[in-house]
Amino acid sequence: MVSSRLRVVTSIGMAMALLGLALVSATAVIAITRANHRVAAARAVLTPFLELQRTVSGEAVAEAGYRRVPSAGARRRLEHAIASVSVAAGGVQLLADRRDLATLSYLTLLNERYVHEVRATLDEPAGARHDDRVAGPALDAIEALLDGAIDGHRHEAAVAVLDQQQVIGRLELALPAVFVLAFALLGWMWFTMLADHRRLRVHADASEVLARTDALTGLANRLALEAVAGAALGRPRAEAAVLLLDLDGFKPVNDTHGHAVGDLVLVEVARRLSATVRPGELAARIGGDEFVVLVPRGDGAERLAERLLEAVSAPMVLGGTEIAVGTSIGIAHYPADADDYAALLQVADERLYEAKSAGRGVVRGGRLRSAV
Repeated sequence: MVSSRLRVVTSIGMAMALLGLALVSATAVIAITRANHRVAAARAVLTPFLELQRTVSGEAVAEAGYRRVPSAGARRRLEHAIASVSVAAGGVQLLADRRDLATLSYLTLLNERYVHEVRATLDEPAGARHDDRVAGPALDAIEALLDGAIDGHRHEAAVAVLDQQQVIGRLELALPAVFVLAFALLGWMWFTMLADHRRLRVHADASEVLARTDALTGLANRLALEAVAGAALGRPRAEAAVLLLDLDGFKPVNDTHGHAVGDLVLVEVARRLSATVRPGELAARIGGDEFVVLVPRGDGAERLAERLLEAVSAPMVLGGTEIAVGTSIGIAHYPADADDYAALLQVADERLYEAKSAGRGVVRGGRLRSAV
């Protein structure tokens, strides 16, 4: 239950951490994008205003040139300069906001007055006196308007750049802190999940061990024995032996001293079997007072059976009472007696029955058939 709750809390925490990272990243992207857009917009409208200022200056220069040296070429240059101002004004109009449009409208009106006055005086006779009461002031007003608009947009661009730098500065402080905290949280959750996974593995391994262990004696149970036997018999050119043991005189112990003492006898027999078998051999309890010893290589099975008879039949003192039991053993060899584990155990069981019939305390099977 605790593990399940921990996994739920960890999953929720990880989702929140990832969501927080996503929100912070999205906020940062939006803030930088807006700051960049303000800078780009301020600079974008500044460029056509500078172009308009350049063309107005060119218009004034062309007019002055024509007045100094009137000619067809000078007149064409002047008309071209006047047309350039109109084109440049159209470029401003494409990017202008409401305030710029008002400025541009007034500027266009002044320029039209200026152009009208200029054209009205272009064809005056040489030496005629020209009273410039419109063109000059109009040009001065145009230049003043342009200077004001350009200065205003330069200021806006500077403010936008400053805001952009401030946004970047705040993000440079906030983002690392947020990412460090988020990744620390993710690391803690990963560590917690890993620890939980390890606990589950340990629990699973312990459960697996319990599932393959006899609860009373601690020996391998039938399931574990079948798995080990299957692996041993599955090897190429494998040889093995199975010793099936059944206790002699165990029922009177239960009848006389009770099942609690009988359980102690089984535990002691299991201890003696474990102490007698050699490394690589497996002792198992398969039910009641029946035990099996698997000899993977098959060699020395008969000598091992003799040692097991001696170990089990030695008197034991349990609860202040001396108790004596014995055992009978049936042996079957693989592949001489059977070609699989189930058949091998069946042969060992038949030979155990022969040993019991022969008077108990007897080994039957293999090359050894002797009474004890």
